[in-house]
Amino acid sequence: MNNDCWNKIGVEGDRSCEQLKTVIHCRNCPVYSAAGRSLLEREAPPEYVNEWTEILAKTPPVSSKTQVSGAIVPSPETASVMIFMLGGEWLAVPVGLLQEVTDPCIIHTLPHRNSELFMGLVNIRGEILMCVSLSHLLDLEDNANSSDSDSVSSLAAKRMIVVGSQENHWVFIVDEVCGIHRFPIRELQNTPVVISKATEAYTKGVIRWQGHKVNYLDSDLLFSTLNKRIL
Repeated sequence: MNNDCWNKIGVEGDRSCEQLKTVIHCRNCPVYSAAGRSLLEREAPPEYVNEWTEILAKTPPVSSKTQVSGAIVPSPETASVMIFMLGGEWLAVPVGLLQEVTDPCIIHTLPHRNSELFMGLVNIRGEILMCVSLSHLLDLEDNANSSDSDSVSSLAAKRMIVVGSQENHWVFIVDEVCGIHRFPIRELQNTPVVISKATEAYTKGVIRWQGHKVNYLDSDLLFSTLNKRIL
């Protein structure tokens, strides 16, 4: 690959790239993203396809149970989530719903359509998406003014996350994106007080992450409510 600038002037190089001041890490840069897409979209070499065809043909079917030292041991059911912070609360959504994490951009308000929940429209890589106030929906109103303002200065240190399914995509403003975490479903604890006191319970329970209690949101209920109240 000719334009592997991340290995030369990016995070893996001497960090002299001017874009790092804005994107923070090379993985948030359009050049890095374009290079990744080109690798995924290239045609696989014939020998590579043949080799993996033979490997998969010899691989036994995957079972929900694993054979260990002659005993059948059930495999733990796990889930992967993206953890973020908003209004002083640690929150998480299924990682499969995460479409993109990006720097904040201008929110364009719509006449007669804006409310405390629906903030307006944003342009994410040429796609027009709806931006909503997650803090308002979850009744985290103590920090809503600082979390959901669309001014350039107030958004500078925050992130926008794009989540959703094939039918709908939503954009939330969050204070901090903390990363991906995988946990056994059996470790899911009871619903936290801050969410259970809301008008509707938008959480499946609590998980532990680096000493913090993280509210694992019920994405089905979350998206269903947004569809009813906005669309």
